[in-house]
Amino acid sequence: MGIFPYIKRKENMKAKFNIIYVPDTINGKKNIDKKSVCRSGMLDEKSRVFTTTNGEIAFCYFDLDKNNYRTAKNKWTINLQG
Repeated sequence: MGIFPYIKRKENMKAKFNIIYVPDTINGKKNIDKKSVCRSGMLDEKSRVFTTTNGEIAFCYFDLDKNNYRTAKNKWTINLQG
């Protein structure tokens, strides 16, 4: 988990990034085809990496595209902006 130490440092808060992952649902519908999504995100004080009750590794971040929080689970790719 390379991002975990990064999000814990205060000077990195508000850092912007692009994230690509395969969500369980897209627009409220089950993602049967396992399509990936690409979102613009931002780190803030609520961003965190954690383990779900099902044992999945998850990353909670602020989604700049949807103006709300999202959670990527298991595998994701992050590219920092700027």
